Amino acid sequence: MKIKQASGFTLTELMIIVAIIGILASIALPSFQGMIERNTLKEAVEGLKSDLMFARTEAIKQSKNVTVSRKTGDAGAWCYGLNVGGTCDCNVANACSIKTVQGSGFSAIINMDAAATNNSTFSFRRGTIGANGITLSTSKYSIRTVFSDAGRVRTCSPDSSKAVGGYDACL
Repeated sequence: MKIKQASGFTLTELMIIVAIIGILASIALPSFQGMIERNTLKEAVEGLKSDLMFARTEAIKQSKNVTVSRKTGDAGAWCYGLNVGGTCDCNVANACSIKTVQGSGFSAIINMDAAATNNSTFSFRRGTIGANGITLSTSKYSIRTVFSDAGRVRTCSPDSSKAVGGYDACL
């Protein structure tokens, strides 16, 4: 008489595998949270940089000044808007003629520094703007978008203790 041999896992073996997966996941989770925080901040900063370059292009193309209006705040309560001909309130729907970006659309962890309260205007003649900058940050990281008098836009790390890889130090 032939005896059938069972194949598969015993309950004990399955419990050990589940425990090992749980331990590995608990070790990996904090590093993933940091990566998500950095990537969310990078997304917000690169979007801001792109919008500033777009505002400069629109000022030259439309032969009208384009103003970057912004409201600072913490926990995603900030915003900025691009408007032809003057300032706009980025908290009001459709108040800015070109574009409005709400900080809450990125993450509640991102803050815009209080030093960025001055609105900036790109001149249509040469695409120039007064030198200034805007810093977006989280509790662990910060990245600054800087625009020069000539209208050039770049990003950098303003604080070496909160630096994000891939961004040079601000000078």
